[in-house]
Amino acid sequence: MSRRIVGLLITLVLAAGGGALAWWLATSGITPDLPVTERARAAAAGLGDDGHVYVDPSATGTFTDADLARLDAAAAASDPQAFLVVWPASREAGYGSPSDVLHQIGDLTGRPGLYVQVVPGADLFDTDVGIAGEYLSIYSAVGDEAETETPALLRLIDENDGREYEVGEDTSSNYWGGTGGMIAAGLTIGGLGGVGAGLLGLAGWALVRRRRAAA
Repeated sequence: MSRRIVGLLITLVLAAGGGALAWWLATSGITPDLPVTERARAAAAGLGDDGHVYVDPSATGTFTDADLARLDAAAAASDPQAFLVVWPASREAGYGSPSDVLHQIGDLTGRPGLYVQVVPGADLFDTDVGIAGEYLSIYSAVGDEAETETPALLRLIDENDGREYEVGEDTSSNYWGGTGGMIAAGLTIGGLGGVGAGLLGLAGWALVRRRRAAA
């Protein structure tokens, strides 16, 4: 077998190995999408095409009808629009964090905006879904008021109104340009590293053969 063929085989094997290693390193930290929960489906169905406040049956009575009407009207008039999901916290809900389920709800409704989880008497959590928006701080928005009461929620909605945003979520936070860019960069680096290692191996192998021939 000629030196060129042997060298080519060594280079290809090392390049493939480098690419495989790069793929594993690039994808090992990527968390697969969680299955859509029944909670998310119920909330999305409750919001429908024009609703802005969903109250889980177990949280019925948290707000008066008048408060719900005020919240719904304010959330609808806000730009970007806001969506409130009112329910008690649950460790058996089937999602990793409030952000997970709020994104599931937003994906199901197909309505971009600010999604807010309201846990009565406890706390709030908000996240942008389907938009890349200017940063919004719940804590500065609600001030010293009880977080989950109507006045605080109205202040949060008012703070949201007028934020600069673009439709479409920002996936460029990763240095390489998101998950796809990270994988592509990993494969490129791994492949080039494998080729480089192959060329070095070929040079070393040729040097050994030359020394043996000289001896």
